[in-house]
Amino acid sequence: MKSADELDYVYGEAKKLLVKREEDYQGSWREEGLICLVGSLYKKASQIRTMLENGRLRKNKTRSKEDLLDSINYAIFCYRLLDKEDE
Repeated sequence: MKSADELDYVYGEAKKLLVKREEDYQGSWREEGLICLVGSLYKKASQIRTMLENGRLRKNKTRSKEDLLDSINYAIFCYRLLDKEDE
């Protein structure tokens, strides 16, 4: 599988999670602002690193994958907010 195909797969999974979460959060990321989103991204990355260091990343793969997808979505939200500044 090519790298671009791998990305398509992961983006698809991130989108599925976002759709599921959107029912609860209803696009609140747009109101949170860039500082809050970057903070959320940093916090999620820190949690993932801690899970890796203590051996829990591989023990609870479902949770770990969801956390990684959350990180992707946070990064996309940050990108969109920056992008909108240029519109």
